[in-house]
Amino acid sequence: MHPANELRNLRRRVMRARNFPVGTCPASRHLHIMADALSTGNKRYYLFEKEPENCARSIYAVLESLWKARAELAKLKTNQ
Repeated sequence: MHPANELRNLRRRVMRARNFPVGTCPASRHLHIMADALSTGNKRYYLFEKEPENCARSIYAVLESLWKARAELAKLKTNQ
């Protein structure tokens, strides 16, 4: 698949999976904004330059949640 098509496909899948507000948090919504800014390629997201630590905080928070959720799912699957 062409990289541009793959990116559009990923973005579409994210939008389908998003369950606002129940399935999101401020950090995941911020990460979504950053991904959208990066995927367009034609506009800059000002927080990357003005507040990179804030961007990093959101990324780390989402990674922590993701990895904890995966670990919990793995535990649940093993206990079945």
